Amino acid sequence: MKSVNTVTLLGNVSRDPEIRVTPAGSVASFGLITNRVWKDKAGNRQSLAEFHSIVAWDSLAEICSQYVRKGKPLYVKGYLKTRTWDDENEKHYMTEVVAQDVILLSARSSIAQPEDHELAA
Repeated sequence: MKSVNTVTLLGNVSRDPEIRVTPAGSVASFGLITNRVWKDKAGNRQSLAEFHSIVAWDSLAEICSQYVRKGKPLYVKGYLKTRTWDDENEKHYMTEVVAQDVILLSARSSIAQPEDHELAA
């Protein structure tokens, strides 16, 4: 049976990328905030922010470290990956979005404009 692990996010960068060099290659990690907006039963507008951890590898990591900045709108497409590690007899889990495509968006619209810049590895 086939399965699908695809994530598409459109939000604002919550923190500048931090880049590290690992034995597996360069990795950039940064945050992205998305907002879910709906109307409740009384017709009042409600909003809920979600905070996502994004990682980009190799050449995409280098590009993200140069151009992705806190507060800027960003489109990210990738897949979910959960990491685990042990710390003083306690197991920790972290689910991240591994970026495969990143597009810098202009601040004037949440829809990509012709002058938007796609970052590709």
